[in-house]
Amino acid sequence: MTLIKKLTKNSIGSQLFITVALGIFVLLISAIYASTWVSKQQVRQLLIKQGKHATLNLARNSQLALIYDSPENAKQAIDSTLSTPGITGLFILKADFSIFYQSSSVNNIDVSKIKNLSTLSHKSRAIIVDEDKDYWHFFSPVFINHESNSINNQLYEEDASNEKQLIGYVAVTSSKDKLKTIRNGILLSISIIASIISLLLLLALQTIIKRITRPLHDISEVMKKSHEGEYFPHTSNKAPLEVQYITNAYNRMIASLEERDEVLRHQNIRLEKQAMHDHLTGLINRSGFEQALNQAIEECQSLNTKHALFYMDLDKFKIVNDSCGHNAGDDLLKAVCEIFEKHIRKGSDVLARVGGDEFSLILKNCSLKKAEAIGNNICKAVEQYRFHWDNNTFSIGVSIGIAQIDNNTGSFRDIISRADSACYIAKERGRGQVVTIQTDDKDLKVLTGETQIASEIVDHLDNDKFILFCQPILNLKDNSKKQFEVLLRMTDKNGVNISPDKFISSAERYDLMARIDQWVIKNTFKTLSENINFLNNLKTCTININSNSLKDETFLNYIENQFKLFDMPAAKICFEITEATTLSNTTQANLFIQHVHKLGCTVALDDFVCNSSSFSHIKNIKIDYLKIHGDFFKDITHNPVNRAMANSVNEIAHILNIKTIAEHIEDDSSLNEAVSIGIDYAQGINIDKPAALIDFCRAADDAS
Repeated sequence: MTLIKKLTKNSIGSQLFITVALGIFVLLISAIYASTWVSKQQVRQLLIKQGKHATLNLARNSQLALIYDSPENAKQAIDSTLSTPGITGLFILKADFSIFYQSSSVNNIDVSKIKNLSTLSHKSRAIIVDEDKDYWHFFSPVFINHESNSINNQLYEEDASNEKQLIGYVAVTSSKDKLKTIRNGILLSISIIASIISLLLLLALQTIIKRITRPLHDISEVMKKSHEGEYFPHTSNKAPLEVQYITNAYNRMIASLEERDEVLRHQNIRLEKQAMHDHLTGLINRSGFEQALNQAIEECQSLNTKHALFYMDLDKFKIVNDSCGHNAGDDLLKAVCEIFEKHIRKGSDVLARVGGDEFSLILKNCSLKKAEAIGNNICKAVEQYRFHWDNNTFSIGVSIGIAQIDNNTGSFRDIISRADSACYIAKERGRGQVVTIQTDDKDLKVLTGETQIASEIVDHLDNDKFILFCQPILNLKDNSKKQFEVLLRMTDKNGVNISPDKFISSAERYDLMARIDQWVIKNTFKTLSENINFLNNLKTCTININSNSLKDETFLNYIENQFKLFDMPAAKICFEITEATTLSNTTQANLFIQHVHKLGCTVALDDFVCNSSSFSHIKNIKIDYLKIHGDFFKDITHNPVNRAMANSVNEIAHILNIKTIAEHIEDDSSLNEAVSIGIDYAQGINIDKPAALIDFCRAADDAS
């Protein structure tokens, strides 16, 4: 593929020459090989035939020597055969395979192979008994007639009859040197001829390609000048017919482009204007606003002026959009834009739609105090507005965050982040209000801290920096198999632990919990699959699932793929979700529970509190474990109400065939109460403190 890519970067002439030259080369090489092979086979057959003929002659000439046991006749027969070109060694054997006579220069021949041919009929001819890279070894039996009166008939008779008697054998060794010499001579001759032919063909090919590609080269030069901005509409027509068609078409194209240039210029101006504005409201869009904000920042830095940046997010807009449709939502957005425009100065202030129901506003030469007053007026106007659609009336609101633009503002992202954070704080404080944020604002510091933690979370996910911990869960009735709950630990850049509540809060704000859950599942499965002793002794490993993961449509498929990837036994995995998650996301929770049950997993319900709605709820969801909230066990020995409530939860769970787990068992008295109530499992520092999962795995290996 690399050779082809390099080839396509060359000119057409080079490509044609290389392609055809390669074809000629392959064709000639194939012809040389084929011709040499055929010639070699023909010479081989000729030499084999010659060797067989020499062997038969030796067999005939050896009859008298074998009949009369005459070494002189044997020597004469051998000397006669040695005169044949290529013959290097000869044997004359008696009928019992003993050597009667042999030539002085003999290449060893395996007599055992001749013995194996002793069953040859008297009609057999000379055959090849052995062959190696340098020699052929031929063999032939020696016969005489029983009743023949003529010795000449016996010596020169062409075909043996059934009346002939076997009196011995002959073996002839023939060299392949002549075959190699002839083959090399043929190869050299053909190669010389092929090289001359290929050279002539390449010279002819080069001449033809030049004639074909010269007009194309002329056209490419003209097009190159056009690309550089120089119109050159006329090219030579002295070219093949097809190239003339290309030339004429090119000339017409250039003429047309000249006419359209002016039209395109006006269209580009109109398109640039459209690209900077929102098609629905006519306000500038996010791209146009970014340019305006960058310009405002430069003005403050160069002219030492102050502007105010608004970030505005409509409240309750989704209700209108979902209830009455997008057409109603579009009309509402247009109406709100008219309200905004009544409170700004045309020609100086910049109003933009930067999202679905999000707007930004730059008030030029405006202090924060004045900007806050304008923001409050906008909030009141939007709050007083009533939107009517199909006999329905809606009231909405707007949350506004304001940040100052001055010569200390910093980058574009810094000021946008401050205004966005101020808007978020306005929503957190109850919506429909204005928040003006300063650099040292406490709420801003909290949000900035969460942003930094979110950035570190992404780094931990991308580079596998999270640490898997786990805490044992004690089976109060049968401790034959271990149960553990997987926990997640995170450290900052200095190696200091960040509390789970802190990084989970940040992850939920920045929609990172689904990625965190996927990381935990993948790395838990990976660790378990790499520690077989721990896995074999494990009954259940519990993994917590956040409510945001249940809203991810790809999450269930991800879980299923991880089971297949690590060949993890589903029966050893328990997924844990909170009661609050099942109440707020009933449909997604039920779908998740049904799916993991089909895989063979179990499900635990965490943070269960005792009230009537809770008992009604657990009847409708299929769970396997119920984790009773740890608050019931903190003072269970001194608080009879807590004990009674824990006991009732345990009894109802057992009626529903659900195992119970007592959380936060911190002392022996709480553990004893859990046992006396009849709770199935207990978890807490009194049982064992959390530790790194890999440490538990190594302990299992040491124990084995």
